[in-house]
Amino acid sequence: MRVNYTLPGFLPAESIPAESARAGDSPFRARLQIAAAPAYADWKTLLRLDRPPVNAFAVGPPPRPPSLEMQDAPARRLMWRQMLDRQVAALDEAASTGAVSANLGDRRAIERMLTLLVRVRDVEGDVASRYLAEAEG
Repeated sequence: MRVNYTLPGFLPAESIPAESARAGDSPFRARLQIAAAPAYADWKTLLRLDRPPVNAFAVGPPPRPPSLEMQDAPARRLMWRQMLDRQVAALDEAASTGAVSANLGDRRAIERMLTLLVRVRDVEGDVASRYLAEAEG
């Protein structure tokens, strides 16, 4: 007994043109315009691996709004330091003249906050000086 494991029409040696198989179909199929399959150069193009991936690294930053003006870091740092110096001087002046605020708890909170800001300013100065020292070599 011999078993044939191939299906008719799927033999590698046979090639049936697609148009001849469709010539005898129904009148409805004859009215359809069948589009040809797109021809791709290779499998990478078919899977779109030739295009760059769309993620946070491939997408650039958003454009800067025209209303946003560029300010340099040293000018902003100087402005912040001067503002902090004015606030500390005003607090010291109020303490020396004896001007007492309405609430003693508020004054202590303000003193603690200004002390914290002065410490941050000092640490920022240390970091900036270390950065400049390392940059010079």
